[in-house]
Amino acid sequence: MSKKREKNKKSFVCIDCDEETTDYYRISTNKGYITKCAKCYELWMSRMVRSNSIIQNPHSRNSNLEYDD
Repeated sequence: MSKKREKNKKSFVCIDCDEETTDYYRISTNKGYITKCAKCYELWMSRMVRSNSIIQNPHSRNSNLEYDD
């Protein structure tokens, strides 16, 4: 059974780093699907979470500063 799974593994080219990989994520877009390798996908997700948290809480980094508004 494991031999069959190994044969069916497809390799795709990552859209970010242009490397061929079998460990990938398919991401749905308006025009179809794109594939990213696991490393690029995880970096992209961590950046998205970080940017969303900064947008939602803009003063969270400067919580020690006092504002005199």
